[in-house]
Amino acid sequence: MGAHAASSARIGRRKFLTAAAGAAAITAFPDFFSRRVSAAESKSLVIYNFDGFLGRVFKEQVIDPFAQQFGVKVDTITMQGSSPPMAKVKALIDAGKPEADVMPLQLTDYVFAVRNNLVMKIGRDEIPEYANLYPQFITDHGPGLTLWCYGIGYNTKLIKERPTSWRDLWNPTFKGKVALNEALFEQTLQMVNLAYTGKLLPVTDETFAHLTALRPSLVSLWATGAQAEQLMRTGEAWISPIWNSRTFAVRDQGAPVDFVIPREGLFVRYNPYTIPRGARNPELAKQYINFLCNEARQKALADKASQGSP
Repeated sequence: MGAHAASSARIGRRKFLTAAAGAAAITAFPDFFSRRVSAAESKSLVIYNFDGFLGRVFKEQVIDPFAQQFGVKVDTITMQGSSPPMAKVKALIDAGKPEADVMPLQLTDYVFAVRNNLVMKIGRDEIPEYANLYPQFITDHGPGLTLWCYGIGYNTKLIKERPTSWRDLWNPTFKGKVALNEALFEQTLQMVNLAYTGKLLPVTDETFAHLTALRPSLVSLWATGAQAEQLMRTGEAWISPIWNSRTFAVRDQGAPVDFVIPREGLFVRYNPYTIPRGARNPELAKQYINFLCNEARQKALADKASQGSP
């Protein structure tokens, strides 16, 4: 969960994929799972899915192909802000009634889920595609997928001089044109620290003082990736900390935006894909996770959504 310093000030789709996306040999394991899925287990699955562009890519490139190949009915629950509602998730799981079978988690939510016994352990031998992943991306509760980086997105038409630093967000030229994700989200606080101390931690009174100083520049606080996309698409926000995949999505739709690696460094993170404790269809959930890990699905997510692969 550290910063990754970069000498280059710019990152493009192919450059990111070359650096972050690892491919492995594709292997199909339908027989493996057909023997394991209980006859009593219904052929239906409920999956938490992302919002906005990333959710649409997942549906087209992973969820629908899985449903078609295995004859499974798949229902999705759209996450707001790319994160399940963890208070609700905990209440439902503790009541023995989880609403989903597969749950991608941000790393902070994953820590919460493990501490509160909300997710099942998945054995290394239960997901055949684990053989093709780098081991550091395999957790005790599922694979770490959808690698993404958090840098600066900006409007190339409205900002003529390319930003190079996190501190450019405080530039008075952009007063009233900066968007920011919710201020207490840990990435925002660590971004402020990178800008002014060069280190992610600790979060101190100085961190909040710099954050307060940014307030006059803000046009919006966004809570979800879909909201961030819209702010960049319309030009309401000229500049914002944002994920590479969301920026590329807006650019691919014709908006004049680009993505910058600030000279102080950026974040590279991933989402563990987990199965809630008490899930109705755990074996089918493992089948889906295995399908998601194969080379064809990982390549599709890299090509269509700029997601790195483990």
